[in-house]
Amino acid sequence: MNQKNLLLVSTLVTSLVLLFVLSSHSSKPVAQKGVDEVYLNLHAQKDWNSCISKAGSSWGGKCLSYGFSEDMYNIDLVNNCTDKLDLMCCVQRMNGQWRCFYRLDMNPNDTLSAYACKGTGKYLKWVRKAGDVQVKFPSVDEVNDQY
Repeated sequence: MNQKNLLLVSTLVTSLVLLFVLSSHSSKPVAQKGVDEVYLNLHAQKDWNSCISKAGSSWGGKCLSYGFSEDMYNIDLVNNCTDKLDLMCCVQRMNGQWRCFYRLDMNPNDTLSAYACKGTGKYLKWVRKAGDVQVKFPSVDEVNDQY
């Protein structure tokens, strides 16, 4: 290979490398997030539902309307996080309607017990950080219409 071809090849290779390097980097500057913004983003993305778990459930019990019923479904939900939470739990009745229970300012390790005298064994839950009224729980009518 003569010197002219060698110079041409090296120039071409250098140009391709430079083009690749420039195209792989964004031309826009990347803004650094402040500590407050990072803190807010972490807490905004927290899945509060994961803080509530089923502590137990059972069938059968005494209902005011029915006396003892083997169809009574009971469920206990516990707050496993260190934050106070608001909890809404709905238990489905055999007629397809939902019976809903609320627990506001639920401390860590506190339990909400919910039941349906004639239940199906199905339940729903909604969780938010205690006092966060910007997060709305559905109404009982909305639960019955949507589920």
